[in-house]
Amino acid sequence: MTSSRTAGGAPAPVLSLSPVTLTVPGRAVPLQVRVSAPTTGDGLPVLLLSHGQGFSRHLSSLRGYAPLADHYAAHGFVVLQATHLSSLSLDVPPVPDGPMHWRSRATDLTHVLDQLDAVELALPSLLGRVDGRSVAVVGHSMGG
Repeated sequence: MTSSRTAGGAPAPVLSLSPVTLTVPGRAVPLQVRVSAPTTGDGLPVLLLSHGQGFSRHLSSLRGYAPLADHYAAHGFVVLQATHLSSLSLDVPPVPDGPMHWRSRATDLTHVLDQLDAVELALPSLLGRVDGRSVAVVGHSMGG
């Protein structure tokens, strides 16, 4: 990874885009992702940030966790925040998978990684700068 810090050593400026919409066969609604990345640097590792289930499900990943995502991005990560089916922002009716959609959370993150090329195309300044082999996952509450 080349440095994503500014010449003075400060964290890099961050660019965010949302929603990046990914098609997932069989999913009740398309998978919405917020992408945050430093404006500089190459070989950027991917960080998947998964939102929680409690009060935080009132905010989708598109609107919540921005300070945390921006912090990680300013320090060199491409932060990808999937909006899980339990997010009340999606207005998805209850399904047999249960009220918390816990099984689909890992599947959502897998789909984000599988469609990393589409994510890069949505934010052209990322093209060729993402290291999809270097991945970390963080989350809050049920997201972790």
